[in-house]
Amino acid sequence: MNNTRRPLLFGILLALGIASPGAAWAQDPSPAAPFFVANWNVENLYDAVDDPDNDGDDEFLPNNPTTRWTQVRYETKLDNLAQVISGMNNGQGPDILGVEEVENEDVLRDLADRLPLKPYGIAHVDSPDPRGIDTAMLFNRDRFALLEFHAYKIPLKWGETRDILHAVLEDRGGDKLHVLVNHWPSRGGGIEASEPKRVVAARTLAKSIGRIFQREPAARIVILGDFNDEPSDRSIRDVLDVEFFPSPSGEYETAKIYNLASGKAKQGMGSFYHSFEGKVEWRMYDQIMASGALLRNTGGRRSEVSLWVDKPAFMVEEHGQDKGAPVPTFENMEDYEGGYSDHFPVGVHFAYLTAAETAETVPETDGKAAEEKPAGEPTAAAAKPSAAPPAQKHPDVARDRPAPPPRKQSRDAEPDIYAPVAW
Repeated sequence: MNNTRRPLLFGILLALGIASPGAAWAQDPSPAAPFFVANWNVENLYDAVDDPDNDGDDEFLPNNPTTRWTQVRYETKLDNLAQVISGMNNGQGPDILGVEEVENEDVLRDLADRLPLKPYGIAHVDSPDPRGIDTAMLFNRDRFALLEFHAYKIPLKWGETRDILHAVLEDRGGDKLHVLVNHWPSRGGGIEASEPKRVVAARTLAKSIGRIFQREPAARIVILGDFNDEPSDRSIRDVLDVEFFPSPSGEYETAKIYNLASGKAKQGMGSFYHSFEGKVEWRMYDQIMASGALLRNTGGRRSEVSLWVDKPAFMVEEHGQDKGAPVPTFENMEDYEGGYSDHFPVGVHFAYLTAAETAETVPETDGKAAEEKPAGEPTAAAAKPSAAPPAQKHPDVARDRPAPPPRKQSRDAEPDIYAPVAW
């Protein structure tokens, strides 16, 4: 599926004043303005409506005896996700957000309704995954126009998995940004049995990147996702063949991809909490990568980036054997916790420095503890005056948390501003 420019739709939105370039760039018209990129596996974001074409959603319906998934629980999940997303970027929200484990475009629209800080557009394509979960992207329409998006199928010999979503954005200065959102096959069945599937996914992604560089040798590329492997694993280290970040030399080649999570993972940080027989491990499954064109000196500008794992206090387990882990929606898919996700989000702030500023760099963290973040680094918690107490396990009552942002108007009462547009 390839969704390209929609001139008729754009004309309608322009007439309504929704797609006006002047209005869209009211916040910061500079093409070199910083932009914030994040990724989050939101863990089973299903609505409570049965899709007859998707047997995978049967687990998340009101008549399911295990989850007893209701509209109340669905809306609680949306409020929780919106609380974390709105807190990103020092309370300004992300400009680009890759998401995994979403059922359909409707849940993305419902989520965007709860994010009033920015006018978000959506890029989403249905995947063949047997559970009916997809990859998708939200993007700030004040910063970017969506030129096109399509999906790459991962050709597994047995079974189906999530497609790789490729969206092409354009900023006010006319520069393209390629965003590829991934959710590679899980480790179900064990690492040895499942690794070949992720190797196929890595080869598919590598071919896609190669085609982009063939057309645009200095392409600006951001790669996001839940890879279910760490930066040091074979699929990423050898097959995808990305470079370590930060570069020991401080130099970045335009047509290479650098894994912004690799240095943090080496320091012991992680986005996913794994506990087995009393042994706790942090794993950096969620990663952000970028092409050298976004990292090197070009035209008197340099991009300073530092990947962080977002752990707002209100979504962190404070007690018990899972202390420090994210509070999920369910514990073992049976005990409802009314939480957020089993993954923490990761984010990167691409802040361009002028030539006079390039002598100064943003200090890296020492990474001694996974939850440590340097002063001034953007976090969801930074925008909150106080942390909320731990979640209480209750059938339909969410944990105490800061109040969610105000809801937008119903979509029935306004034009469809979430449809992809290009100016």
